[in-house]
Amino acid sequence: MRLLWVLLAVALIGGIYFYQNPDFRDRIEDLSSEAGLSKKTAHVYKWQNDRGEWQITDQLPPEGTDYEILNYREDLNVLPLPPQLGGEP
Repeated sequence: MRLLWVLLAVALIGGIYFYQNPDFRDRIEDLSSEAGLSKKTAHVYKWQNDRGEWQITDQLPPEGTDYEILNYREDLNVLPLPPQLGGEP
């Protein structure tokens, strides 16, 4: 019975630590993702072409082009609204 209480206390303390330290939580998510235990994140690049049109691709833009890296979780399936439809540029 004492072992059960010790395990419960350790689990409670670990849960509190995990909740209050988002950096630790991110590291655990990264490790579990690499091990195939959690949802993956897609990395895409957002940049403007020569005509000023926004591009979102999984390939790096041409060299010398300013770009932003966007991360999307596999389980969310949501992309930003394109600027032509009222989204942010």
